[in-house]
Amino acid sequence: MKLFRVSTFFLIAATPSFAFAATCDTKGLCNPLGYNDLPTFLSRLLGIAAEIGFPIIVLSVVFVGFKYIAAQGKPEELKKIHPLFLWVVIGALIVLGAQALSLGIKATVDQLQSGDTNTTTSGGGGWGPTSNPPDTTTGGGW
Repeated sequence: MKLFRVSTFFLIAATPSFAFAATCDTKGLCNPLGYNDLPTFLSRLLGIAAEIGFPIIVLSVVFVGFKYIAAQGKPEELKKIHPLFLWVVIGALIVLGAQALSLGIKATVDQLQSGDTNTTTSGGGGWGPTSNPPDTTTGGGW
């Protein structure tokens, strides 16, 4: 019994070194996540949340649709289903909107860091450095 306790102790004591052993080229702390900056990590985290959340959203919409059909137009049943549908839509907007907002913010930050301040696209649209305001003296307008 004593041999079992001693071997169990050493096995448990050695487990973290086996499980969490990582090779690191630099001295000091290693980055276990593999992402060098916070925006990349958050973008990937929200992408995973959207990948997991999207099938749940689809199943929730199907479930609420089934509840609507099963209610058969009864007003008391429909009053119970309307809030359920509202919360499914709110949840879908939160899950998918967070990903879209993250991508928009990341694109804006990348654009600001690159120094590109020209926001007009080729072909016009707005007054940018390459376009002139319309000539209104001749009555031409746009």
